[in-house]
Amino acid sequence: MKNTILYFILFWSVHLAAQFQSVEIGVGGLTCSACSRSVEMSLRKLPFVDSISMNLERTNAKIFFKKIAFVEIEKIANAVVNAGFSVTYLNAEFLFTNTIVSNNFCFSFENNKYQFLLDATKTLNGKKTLHFIGDKYLSKKEMGTWKARMKGICALSAKEKLYYVTL
Repeated sequence: MKNTILYFILFWSVHLAAQFQSVEIGVGGLTCSACSRSVEMSLRKLPFVDSISMNLERTNAKIFFKKIAFVEIEKIANAVVNAGFSVTYLNAEFLFTNTIVSNNFCFSFENNKYQFLLDATKTLNGKKTLHFIGDKYLSKKEMGTWKARMKGICALSAKEKLYYVTL
């Protein structure tokens, strides 16, 4: 019984430490304050969003998440598109604890898999920015530079989604 409780506490502590902290998302077509407000209101509907800082000059948004929230990256991109705009980039801050990553390294988090596209092996500690790669997260021009490297090697369950990321 004590071992079960200890395992639960350790698992819960590790799970709380590993979490998406925030996202910065580039918004294509953001030209006025009404546009900015439209995107902001679309993003605020997401249940895991705590606060948003829109920057019309830089045409992006910084999104902060509620503590211990299940964050769905794809829904962030969809909210921007549903507001009538495009996503030019999506960068997420993730909290790592002594994780060694290399090209095609896969890790699971909250029923999703993340596959790294890297040129070198790195050890990740603390907050690191993950740059999401894919049609929903990059401009068509930039996506062209990554397409050939996107070969899904992570084993997925029926419920998991695969995300490609780099540092």
